[in-house]
Amino acid sequence: MRYDTIRPIYYLKKWQYFEAARYELSSIELENAKIFFHAMRKLKDSDRLILMDVYYYSKEPCAFDNRTGYYRSLYPVKDSVLAEKYGVTVDKFGQMKCRAQDQLKKAMQVVLEQMGNHFVFRMNNLYLVEILQQGTYKERYVLGREHDAKVFQPSESITVKLLLQGFEKVPVAEREI
Repeated sequence: MRYDTIRPIYYLKKWQYFEAARYELSSIELENAKIFFHAMRKLKDSDRLILMDVYYYSKEPCAFDNRTGYYRSLYPVKDSVLAEKYGVTVDKFGQMKCRAQDQLKKAMQVVLEQMGNHFVFRMNNLYLVEILQQGTYKERYVLGREHDAKVFQPSESITVKLLLQGFEKVPVAEREI
């Protein structure tokens, strides 16, 4: 997910899918879901409620995923239906919805910014804990659990070398460091 091209509607339509298929999500989908849910927690209750009414409580599925057995997204509830529920005009509700989506986009950008500064390396389900004899021909890697993983910054020169050796770069939020 790129910081400057976030489209909150894309993630909102996948909200139920992220929850239902949480154990079958690909690594990219899982990363997107984490960013989405962290950002949702940062929203005001009023904005979250509007987005829930529009996207989460929708009963109209689309885009079935054969791999997971779940619908990937839902059509949002029409503004006219929710405008009646909220007791406002359709135009006013549309503005409320757009404001809530903008707040979600800003929150997602904040989460991405926090995650982009630090990362760990993973291979399969094991994380890089330590590099022994770094810079020599006898260089070895110690792998272990996620909470023991060594945290790297983007400026470190070993990053490219580890990526070429098959490690996967996994972003880490600032508060987890």
